Amino acid sequence: MFLFPLVSTLLSSVISGSMIARAIGHRGSAVCSIICLFVAFISSSLIWYEVALGSSEVFINLFGDWFTVGSFNVTWSVYIDLYTAHMLLTVTSVSCAVHCYAVVYMRSDPHLNLFMSYLSLFTFFMVVLVCSENLVMMLVGWEGIGVCSYLLIGYWSHRLSAVKSAQKAILVNRVSDGLLLWGILWVWWHTGCLEYDLILLSEAPYLSTFLSLSILIGAMGKSAQILFHVWLADAMEGPTPVSALIHAATLVTAGVYVMVRLSIFYDDLIIVVGALTAFMAGIFGYFQNDLKRVIAFSTCSQLGYMMVSVGLGEFGADASMCHLMTHASFKAALFLAAGVIIMSSGGTQQMARYGGLSASHCSLFCFLTLLVGCICLMGFPETSGFYSKETIINLSYVFFNPLADYAHTLLIIAAFITCSYTVKLFIQSFFYDFSGYDYSVAPASPNTSVLIATAFTILLFDVMLKIWVGTNLLSGILFFIPWGVKTLPAGLMLAGFFTATAAVSSKQFGIMRFSATRWGFDQMYARTLVLLVLDWGRITWSAGDKGIFMLNDQKVQI
Repeated sequence: MFLFPLVSTLLSSVISGSMIARAIGHRGSAVCSIICLFVAFISSSLIWYEVALGSSEVFINLFGDWFTVGSFNVTWSVYIDLYTAHMLLTVTSVSCAVHCYAVVYMRSDPHLNLFMSYLSLFTFFMVVLVCSENLVMMLVGWEGIGVCSYLLIGYWSHRLSAVKSAQKAILVNRVSDGLLLWGILWVWWHTGCLEYDLILLSEAPYLSTFLSLSILIGAMGKSAQILFHVWLADAMEGPTPVSALIHAATLVTAGVYVMVRLSIFYDDLIIVVGALTAFMAGIFGYFQNDLKRVIAFSTCSQLGYMMVSVGLGEFGADASMCHLMTHASFKAALFLAAGVIIMSSGGTQQMARYGGLSASHCSLFCFLTLLVGCICLMGFPETSGFYSKETIINLSYVFFNPLADYAHTLLIIAAFITCSYTVKLFIQSFFYDFSGYDYSVAPASPNTSVLIATAFTILLFDVMLKIWVGTNLLSGILFFIPWGVKTLPAGLMLAGFFTATAAVSSKQFGIMRFSATRWGFDQMYARTLVLLVLDWGRITWSAGDKGIFMLNDQKVQI
């Protein structure tokens, strides 16, 4: 049972991407993929019950030693503890819903088998990452999801924007992944081990600032923190199922998961990085007009909350995992509902053209799913997003660190901005009519699709389950926080609602153009690093490849 998530996801990828898919066709491949992912989801639920409720951690040595350097051995082994059980349940539930949704969303694609194979392979490498016992096996899953994200973002290779976005994502992640590898090598050099438990018991976190910084930057690239966030919005060029899978519970949360595992490495710097990311991404999301980009920047902002929480001590790591789990469910639901709206609106993603939509155009189920996802993202009281987000905000208030006070202020402002653009998104989609678009000629919406209903049901049930059962007890522990501090997020939610309704149709903002271009990060990188590398490449090509080497080839021929 404990190996079912690994085996079933790999089997799904192999069946869909091999010659077997030609024999069984698109329908057979889709059925096999959904069955395999459903098996992975059920087995992960049983694993969560055994480990989280039964308190029985599991260690399985799969293939013995992988390689040996002196007295140092690296093994292929699976280690499932409380963190792994939480991540397995989150990853497989979201991935199962996305696979069901992708069968309908990509039904007209001639290469559906290949797309389903990529999705399953992506999930497999994510399961490898979360089940790893040591940093080397974690790095295998880390690089695997990086390669699969490149294939999925650039899946529509006939679109130049998709190809450029895929290249941008993998190049930005190569920079951070290189520093992560450097940090892993330093850990091995100082400690002689790479197992999570042994690293935390050693003196490695206190030996070198560069060691901690390199691992932090590696996680920042994958989790799209400030300075490394430029690839996240462009990743929306991929199909909507890819956006839901990448931005909900897999790729972007991998960095947060590794940081939770090695939370002792970080303190002040991670609080600053997370707080600035939450504030920055909130502003970017407010001034975006693309539906998927707004939701993408909301993911970036929520990742900033998780980063801040990792730097808030032992309780902070638990609160970060709690918000990761709750966020994954409602963010995947938001993306899938956004995909139904896009299909029902003739394929456009511009929110200014969604005015006049109703439940008759995109189904009542989609309307309610988007509504539930929005109120969870806003942190409406008694929702799963409210409990997890308020726990992080309250922890930043009581944590004994001067930087935590500034982080608390930035997180409060970010919560207000989140409420504003979330309500703005919902109002522009269903209440204001800006476009005059003739929905009578729009393609038929998949309002009767059983698979889309199944995907929505899985995610909404997951959201409700986390309200009833919860993921930790921190919300109950923090009973001593002043009443005004605990109710401030709810008050800001209402303030964001009124602000969005007043400003949804207003364009009179002096900073709108600057914020809509995302503070010029892309232009800054393009005019400095990118042009510099291109100039160097042109010089080495003319002086080296075309000059010296070609001259030597001519001499050899003579």
